[in-house]
Amino acid sequence: MSSEDVDLLKWPEPLPPSWQCVPEPPVTGWDAVFSVTENGRPAGTVSVAFVVSTPIAAAYPAGLRDRLIHPDAEAGAPVIQLVSERVMAADPTCRRLVLAVDEGDVAGIARGEAAGFRYVLDVDVPGRSLSLLAAEPESVLEDSRHLDDVPTK
Repeated sequence: MSSEDVDLLKWPEPLPPSWQCVPEPPVTGWDAVFSVTENGRPAGTVSVAFVVSTPIAAAYPAGLRDRLIHPDAEAGAPVIQLVSERVMAADPTCRRLVLAVDEGDVAGIARGEAAGFRYVLDVDVPGRSLSLLAAEPESVLEDSRHLDDVPTK
């Protein structure tokens, strides 16, 4: 199977306007916090940090603009999706969003996948074993399909 045969991950359909994402004051250790509502009712909160400022930076070759997305327990897939779209729209130089869940957390992985993330790998950081999921802009996914075309000489 060549890289041309691989389907790119399809991002979920846009959410209706009944879903709203509101920035909140950041808390210690996070660069941004977003509260999400559906029809005016709280749906969850997501904290966001640059990966390079977290222990996850040691787990993979993180880019300077990569972001760690950390949803609270109430945040379902639509909440993660909406915040992810907001973060990517606000920073076109961000090449990757990372969602970290405890290794073996099948429900957490499923929630991330429903939000448009894809499982990448399991890693160990001090004191924890994590499963990392990633979401990348279509331009990054498209570029990675053409790795065989990269000149080597």
